[in-house]
Amino acid sequence: MRHLSGIVIDSEKNEQRLTTLPPTLYKGGSKDKVAGSQQQEQHYLAYLPHSGLSNQRIEFANALLLAAMLGRTLILPPAFLGTVIGWMEKEQIYDHLGWLTNASVPFERICRSATPGDLATYVRRSRCGEYRRFGVIPWTELHDIESLTQYVDIRFQEMVSLPQLQHDLGIDESDTYVHTDQHLYDWRLYEDLSVARKLLKTGTNYFDSFAGRRYYKVYTIKHWQRRSERLLQLGGIFGSTRFHLINPEHIALRDKIASVLHFRRDTHIGETAQNIVNYLGGIGSFVGVHFRTGDKPFKHQLPKNMVLFAQGMAELTGASEMPKEEDILTAIEKQQNITNNNHAGLGYEKKEDVISLEDEEKKRVFLLPPTEGLHLPPWSTVCRNVPTTKDIPITSGFRTVIYIATDQREPRSPTSKLLPWFDMFPCTVTLDDLPDYLFEPLDHVHDMIVPDKPLKSFLIPIVDAMVAAHAQEVFTTPRSTYSKFINEMNQAWVH
Repeated sequence: MRHLSGIVIDSEKNEQRLTTLPPTLYKGGSKDKVAGSQQQEQHYLAYLPHSGLSNQRIEFANALLLAAMLGRTLILPPAFLGTVIGWMEKEQIYDHLGWLTNASVPFERICRSATPGDLATYVRRSRCGEYRRFGVIPWTELHDIESLTQYVDIRFQEMVSLPQLQHDLGIDESDTYVHTDQHLYDWRLYEDLSVARKLLKTGTNYFDSFAGRRYYKVYTIKHWQRRSERLLQLGGIFGSTRFHLINPEHIALRDKIASVLHFRRDTHIGETAQNIVNYLGGIGSFVGVHFRTGDKPFKHQLPKNMVLFAQGMAELTGASEMPKEEDILTAIEKQQNITNNNHAGLGYEKKEDVISLEDEEKKRVFLLPPTEGLHLPPWSTVCRNVPTTKDIPITSGFRTVIYIATDQREPRSPTSKLLPWFDMFPCTVTLDDLPDYLFEPLDHVHDMIVPDKPLKSFLIPIVDAMVAAHAQEVFTTPRSTYSKFINEMNQAWVH
């Protein structure tokens, strides 16, 4: 082993093969499911989750792969919904998630609504705000992972706490190794030693992405294999490019994990998505779009992406004319000006200089889907579903039924960035347009830490993505890992 600029690189040839483990799934973090002598022999890999569900899923996939490569049992935390803290120092993550996953905390009592005269209801308001925007669900409710247990043992751990984990496993500090990340993208694992050496030799020990350079630390599998401690506690392991693999078995396992981590459809969540798909006309009877608008890179790319989607949609559906780029950009700019002009404090001296959002809303008339179904007028007289087989071309043009999954709040509101889309494609449906009865199965899904806490509102983005993935074709936002995930599900479910 040699050290270059403080970065560890292993010089030995990596002969590690995929370890095949017994198909055992340890559920609920119950250590008494493992015989005492067997538990003493177990070596574990744990990690710290963070950020939104899509990022957590990528971490989960990376953890599964690394645990299999190391022959360690994976310690799996729950999946977190809603507003989840982003990457930060591990002590802060433990502080936030440890409290939110502590079943002994009387959340419903200490986080009840503020009541005049009841001083206790005004205590912990900041933390209670986080609790109200946060949900906890087992990964098994989202993905059927049992087929992966032939490659890696999994032990569920509800509470995100290192002391609690050590206690549950019967492992002390001397048999625990805790890795501290310096950055979100702290290290990258390379199986090809020649590539790793070249990166260090040339000073290009980083990975370029559209968001900047990342992964300055170069590791090989030997770096983690040398840790003899029974518990290997990593920080965050987010990143779809974190592993540079050459071992065919590891590549095959990575692909297997990706296919297994599609959302399952045999749950209340899946039932809800199926209700909506049936309402729209069935699997493959509409065209989908996943339009990211929220995060900074996607806000900046919104005009470009709308042009890309609109022209692609027109071509796919055989529209009578191709939307012009300049017309789309002009409509987006006009919409942005309307929004900006109605924000307070912009210095407009005359009331007549301000375009009223109320007036703008009155001028705009949407074609909305009927509550009882798309087979009813006026929708049915204007809009057309697409053929459910790819052999038959789509010819419905601007009358095509389209479903948009998006992180844009209230897509039809006067300030929505997506309004120009509805002018071009009036037969577009969004989640906000759908009748409430379609979502009733979600009423049965509750928080795993606080069983009386409903998760319905937290599950809507999952349903949104699943519906789009049932389209005949789906347009996805460039460089979005979640869009890539939706496309993968679409290929598995429809094609």
